[in-house]
Amino acid sequence: MSAMIEWSWRIEDAHSIICGSWSNEDLWDSSFQRIKGQAVLDVAVFGRLPELDIHLSNDLHVLSFMTAEGDPPWALFDRRADKATLHVRAGQLCLE
Repeated sequence: MSAMIEWSWRIEDAHSIICGSWSNEDLWDSSFQRIKGQAVLDVAVFGRLPELDIHLSNDLHVLSFMTAEGDPPWALFDRRADKATLHVRAGQLCLE
């Protein structure tokens, strides 16, 4: 399985936002180092318009967080034989 968040994302710990797509890019490398190699404990969707929450083994969360018009631009890809993709279309979860 793979996840894609096109834009408007953030990384959170239990108490704050560590870094996000609108943060100073100087913060990105150290933030990405904190999530690299972590196991995925859970993947959830939340919100009236579905957003993605990926819970990692070090208790960090990677979230989609769309701030522009349209659908939240994220997808989950199943790279096994059936190649299903979960994404949002017209505000609803769509499995293709």
